[in-house]
Amino acid sequence: MKFRTRGLVASMLLLCSLPALAEDRPKIALVLGGGGAKGAAHIGVLKVLEENRIPVDFVSGTSIGAYVGGLYALGYDADQIETIMMSLDFNTGFSDDIPREQLSYRDKQFRDEYPIDPKMGWGDGKFKMAKGALQGQTMSSLIRRSIGLVPTIDDFDSLPIPFRAVATNMPDRSEVVLHDGDFAEALQASMTVPGFLAPVKRDGKLLADGGIVNNLPISIAKEQGADIVIAVDIGAPLRSEDDIDSVFAVVGQLSAFLTNENRNQQVSMLDNDDILIMPKVEGVKMTDFSSMKNIIPKGEIAAKRQLANLSELSLNKADYAAYQQDKQRQRQQLVRSVKPISRMELQNDSVVSDSLVLDKLKGLPEPNMDAESVEDAVEKVYALDQFERVGASIEKNAHNDESTLVVKTEEKSWGPSVFNAGVHFEDSFNEDLHLALDVALTVNNLFGTGGQWRTGATLGTDYHLTTEWYQPFDTQQRVYTRLGGSLGKQRWNGLMNVEDAPFTRFIKKSNEFYGGVGINLSNNAQIELAYRYEDGVFDAMNTNLLGSMGEYWAHGAELSIGYDTLDGSIFPTSGQQLTAKVGYKTSGSTSYFDSYSGHDDYWQYQLDWKGATHIGSHNFIGRVSVESVEQGKENLSNVVSLGGFLNLSGYARNSLVGNHKALATAVYTYQLDKKLVGTEWPVFVGASAEMGDVWNEKPTNDLDDWIKAGSVFVSAETSMGAAAISFGHADTGESSVYLFFGKPF
Repeated sequence: MKFRTRGLVASMLLLCSLPALAEDRPKIALVLGGGGAKGAAHIGVLKVLEENRIPVDFVSGTSIGAYVGGLYALGYDADQIETIMMSLDFNTGFSDDIPREQLSYRDKQFRDEYPIDPKMGWGDGKFKMAKGALQGQTMSSLIRRSIGLVPTIDDFDSLPIPFRAVATNMPDRSEVVLHDGDFAEALQASMTVPGFLAPVKRDGKLLADGGIVNNLPISIAKEQGADIVIAVDIGAPLRSEDDIDSVFAVVGQLSAFLTNENRNQQVSMLDNDDILIMPKVEGVKMTDFSSMKNIIPKGEIAAKRQLANLSELSLNKADYAAYQQDKQRQRQQLVRSVKPISRMELQNDSVVSDSLVLDKLKGLPEPNMDAESVEDAVEKVYALDQFERVGASIEKNAHNDESTLVVKTEEKSWGPSVFNAGVHFEDSFNEDLHLALDVALTVNNLFGTGGQWRTGATLGTDYHLTTEWYQPFDTQQRVYTRLGGSLGKQRWNGLMNVEDAPFTRFIKKSNEFYGGVGINLSNNAQIELAYRYEDGVFDAMNTNLLGSMGEYWAHGAELSIGYDTLDGSIFPTSGQQLTAKVGYKTSGSTSYFDSYSGHDDYWQYQLDWKGATHIGSHNFIGRVSVESVEQGKENLSNVVSLGGFLNLSGYARNSLVGNHKALATAVYTYQLDKKLVGTEWPVFVGASAEMGDVWNEKPTNDLDDWIKAGSVFVSAETSMGAAAISFGHADTGESSVYLFFGKPF
């Protein structure tokens, strides 16, 4: 039965006060449109509906409207939805980066060298690229944490409030109405912004944001059987000519064309009895999730403007209480439908071994398992950095009262061989400019146990070519072997403190080969025994001296131990990193300086430690670095250096050179408020105090003779590496201004 006049509606609502006729009231549908962070206004609208005892019988939504509407359909009230949304960092939903501390020890070191993941690879004889800038892993985790352990649902009509979400099938741009199945996946499909997030594969379709085809799904509410529609429109108006000032603005304008066109078509379907609520959210960006708390009242204000019309739909207290009780009864039925999870099933769509994935899921299912424990396990699998997506769902067993936790993995669609990159720029404005571009290709999953063949190249001021085969012996990757080699050229801006040296700069050209075996003690630690051979030559620069400074060779065994829990490579806020090495080497060299010539056996030692902690936005970082050889004379086979930002600031990069070095650094940083700097990247102001030196022969233990230095700086941790501008000064009178960007120095 369709109601066409307000008078008839009012009459019916009066009759609804009689228990026998309570079910004869008009069926009301709530339609929530898409608009990113502006969707917080939907919560404000829900608050007004609840305050005025207005029932909702159907919900349909698109994008963020599907998310808010989905939570409401599950039986959450407006305050609960607000609590859920305010407790989540939606900005992380637009970053699929694996937190550094979750990576394996080997992957941590690799990310430090090659921090840029272009989502490009090689497979099937061709170059491949990802279907979106992000794959939606973190977004799906946010959604699952929001809704809890909701099992696969046969029909969304069985929810406390019948629900529909709208998505777009990307191959033919057709509208797809989601009405059953994995509830979290349905919400994500509707929220997947094309270009930013990769489409969701579901029922043989490739689904993305429903705003492309139906951003305000009034038609769906009509099909559900609604007598009256309450539609909430948070769409963006078209930009003016002055506002179209970037490529992003152009893309946004094109998106607005599509959503506004279908929005207008949907609004034209509203009848006289329907209500359109339009919160004033102009100027609010779709990605301004940090402002959602302030957007909620905009929805309340807009809904109250329609209060005269909305109040005609209000129930009396008794009927509204009965409506709420019925909704909560159905919610409890939904909760009870989650039977005890008795088993786990892995659907592994990759060449990664099942046993390695199951090792990360060890302990599941567990008693009293909740969404947090499931997501923590999913994160461990995703941290293997071998998958495009890792998902989880609860499937009801057909023949008993138990459920199955189904974990699904998808191999990177741009793999299995993937590219990574890194950049480095450092300038101290004194003719010391250092540039580097790094590219690596990793061939993954060799021989069934996670083996890798990785080749990397560095071009720029220095050049290096490296290749390495890494092969675990077991599927859990506990024991491994490594074989590799490299060749390259490296420039130094200083020389050992030798009297009457006729040059100030030199180049080292070297070759290295190594092999070893190791044990991954945990996700954060390893121990390795290796054998290395290296040879090379030093050539002078900026001099009339002809010929090389000297040649060298060295080989021997070394034992190393590594431990790493830092949450950042250069400006961490927590964790520790330790590398300790001891080696026994045999070396020989011929040098322009007689004192360099010789042949000797010696012990070599190296210790690097970095630790970080924080109190609120105040971060404290300490570092100790020591490298030495048990020799009393200079040796070209073990040349070390200091100088540069945070490495005796004030000196040019690598300008202090010798056979022994020691450095102690204390760094303080203060993280600025993201709203103040206008970026999601962590931005810091900081200062450092440094003490150390380099020696040719025996190091001195007299700290009064060590160089003291310090710096002040502004820095940031970006997706491409660290960035900083700094002023450094040493007590020897050296000063430098540093501009730095890229991977660790």
